[in-house]
This record gives sequence, C-alpha cells and structure tokens, in this order.
Amino acid sequence: MMTWFDVSKLGLQKIQGRRGREFLMYELIQNSWDAAATVVSVELSKAPGARTATLIVEDNSPSGFRDLSHASTLFAESDKKGCATLRGRFNFGEKLVLACCDTAEIISTTGGVRFGEKGRHRLRQKRERGTIFRATLPLTNVELEACEAAFRTLIPPPGVTTTYNGVALHRRTPTTTFDATLRTEVADEDGNIRPSSRKTVVRVYPVLAGESGTVYELGIPVVQTGDGYHADVQQKVPLGFDRDNLPPAYLRALRTHVLNAVHNSMNPVEVTSVWVREALGTKDISVEAVRSVVTKRFGEKSVTYDPSDREANALAVTKGYTVVYGGQLSAGEWENVRRADVLLPAGKVTPSPKPYAEDGSPVQVLPRTEWSVAQRAVVALYERLAPHLIDRGIEVRIVVAPRNKFRACYGPRWPLDLNSPHLGRRFFESGCSNDVLDLLIHELGHEYESNHLSEGYYRALTRIGARLALAVARDPTLLRCDFG
Repeated sequence: MMTWFDVSKLGLQKIQGRRGREFLMYELIQNSWDAAATVVSVELSKAPGARTATLIVEDNSPSGFRDLSHASTLFAESDKKGCATLRGRFNFGEKLVLACCDTAEIISTTGGVRFGEKGRHRLRQKRERGTIFRATLPLTNVELEACEAAFRTLIPPPGVTTTYNGVALHRRTPTTTFDATLRTEVADEDGNIRPSSRKTVVRVYPVLAGESGTVYELGIPVVQTGDGYHADVQQKVPLGFDRDNLPPAYLRALRTHVLNAVHNSMNPVEVTSVWVREALGTKDISVEAVRSVVTKRFGEKSVTYDPSDREANALAVTKGYTVVYGGQLSAGEWENVRRADVLLPAGKVTPSPKPYAEDGSPVQVLPRTEWSVAQRAVVALYERLAPHLIDRGIEVRIVVAPRNKFRACYGPRWPLDLNSPHLGRRFFESGCSNDVLDLLIHELGHEYESNHLSEGYYRALTRIGARLALAVARDPTLLRCDFG
C-alpha cells in the first residue's frame, strides 16, 4: 500500500536548525524527566578538530521508552498530550533530534533501534530499566559551548539528579511559589488538543548573571521575556508549533500573577520595568500590588496633577511631593490606581487657598456704618492706590469670617475683602504700615495671576511694587492715612 506522503529528513533538520543544537538536549532530557527518572546523565563530547560530536543521554526510568515505533513515526498519538503536567504534545521532538544526527541508537526496556546510512533496524538488546540514547551529529565548537551554557539554565524536578559530562546541574531555589489558574493544553476524549484553564503551581527564580528572564515549562526554558525573573510553570504552557512564542494574553496573565506575588520584594528601579507596567494595567492585579508598585515608583509623597487647581500642583512640589502626570501611566494603570485609591489629586492633598470655596463657611459683610475710624482710613488708602497699581479702581469690603483662615481675598471679578477677625485691630490702627502695603501688593497681584507659585504671579508683584514706588515719588500724599 502506498503511503500518502514521505518525510524529508533534511527538511526536518532545517526546521530544527533555527532553534539551536541545545534544543536536542532539551527534548531528550524532558523525555527522561517525564518518564519518572530520578537520574539523568548527559554526555556531549567532541574531539579537537572533529566535525561531529557524540551525544549520550541515559536515564533510569522504571518504564523506559514505552513504544520504540514512536521514535520514527511523526505525530503518533502521544501518551503525554492528555496530561497537563507532562511536557510533550505532538510526539515530534524525537524525530527532530534524529533528523540532526548522522547516526543514532536507542536502547530501552522494550528493545532497541539503530539509525544509520542504510535506514533503521531493530536491535535485540534490552535494558532492565531506563533508556540510553547515543548519537553522532555535526557540531561546531560554538554550538558545543552553547549546549553547555543552555544545560545550566535547566531547572530539574525535585528529587531528580541531572548531570552534564559528570557535573550535576545546580539546583536553584525559588524566591517565591504560588498557585495560579492559567491556560494550558490537554487532549480531549478524541485525542484533539484543546485549550483549557487549570490551577497550577508557578515557581519564581532570580535571574543569574548573564541570563535573561525566561518562561519555563516544567523546568525547560521555552520563551525569553527579558523580565527580571524566571517563571517556571508546572504545566504545559500554550506554545506555538515551533515552541518559540507565547500568546500575548497568556504572558500578560502570567506577569500579573508574578507581580501579585513579588511586588513586596521589588526595588524602585525594578518597578519601572516594561513587564511591571503591563501587569499593573490588567484587571487582575491586586490592590496591594498597585499600592506597592506606585509607592516605590513615585515615592511615599506623591499626588496626581490636578488641572482644576494648578496652584495645588506647584504647592505639592514645594512640599516635597512628586506630581504624577497623565502620560506617565496607561489608561489601565490609571484605572487600577483609582481603584486602589493610592494617588490623590494635588487639589485634595495640597489645595491652594480658596477663601470662598463651595464647602467653606459663610462670611458676614460688615456694613460701612459699623467700620471703625482706622478701618475707614485703610480702606480709603487701598481705594486711592489701586488705580495707580492696576489701572482701575476696586471695591473694598470688611468681612467677618472667624472660621475662615484667610486674611484677605481678591480677584479680578471680586472685591478686595479684608477679614477683620484675622487681621486684628492693630493691623488697621497701624495706618500706612509695611504690613498694610505688603497685603495690598500681595492681593492685587491676583489681578493678573491666581497661582502664588507661578512666574506670572512673581512678575505681577514686582510690577506692582515698581508702580507703587513711582506713583508715590510723583505724589507722596498717596500714602496718607487720615484718622481724622
């Protein structure tokens, strides 16, 4: 019977070539780990000047290689794809390994098979337990070094000793471990691989010198992220066919879970990372993580820019606060910041003086008939000077507002109100004093600018002071304060 199609060994070799020779080790090692081996030995050696290297992977798995026909059958039904906690899916890895070898031999509990120039043939040899894989394959010195470096990035399962040329793989200690519900892939009753969400364990490891943050699948590095940690997911992750990328939604969800778990141990530099920004904008980020990250990024004293109270923003800076502007956070981050109630507007924290705010106490305007002689004299002084200082006359009132903390209040659309209880009798009885003129200049500056801390207000005060000096030089009687 004619087969439907043939498979090119060279074509498979070229497909695998994009992934590096270290992938061959990963495929063989993960098969041993999945087979419940407690000891896995990898030997990779190359004679000086040789074109090829020898690769030997041996384990002590109780069951060994269950079906040797799978070594040479593309996409045979995998025993692993129905289990989320085993690494295989497509029964494809061994074929990619063999495609890169000049010769290969597998001996296990179910027999042996050899692959060479004349094809493959079965061997009578058997092992009582475990499997040994021997192969020769083209390997450059650079690829040899890459394989050794890649081996050191593996994270073996607990209780499994894995060695490379006799040296045991360093056992890493996670900084934290947590449970998370993440998308995975399992086979349904008909053997079709379907996406599914399942609860699993995620182990977070520090990134060592020379490494890049990576997502691991059950101890095997699968996708580099560049994040500040390694995340080892203890179930299948939803990789593409080439096993070199993750769906963006999955990576975002994983980053969110990690940030929820590690935010307390992060420093102010780490919280500015791209992955932290992405996780901070997701709906599943915890309130605690938002507060922790925002506080570390912007400081304990931080407020948001308040467009309704521009002076409050400047006041916040003078009081040591960091003002956070809209463009510094994404829409998702702002939504979570509001949910966590972690950043308040500057107008709430350092409000500018608002004597007549909507929620302020009412004021009583004192009728002119009740003014003292000294009050009449100061008001007359102010009304006489105003046209010389701001080119227009003003209305001056005496108000009684003991519960309002302002001394005086003025704006282009309002009268100049003098709060008698807070100014006191001495202010008025001192006549044309330094305090009286200082208050007038301060208040008339608001004819041009409301923000006390702005450049415009500063310029207004200097301009008014200069005009006062010139006006008095022309007419010294402007400063008289008649108590008669």
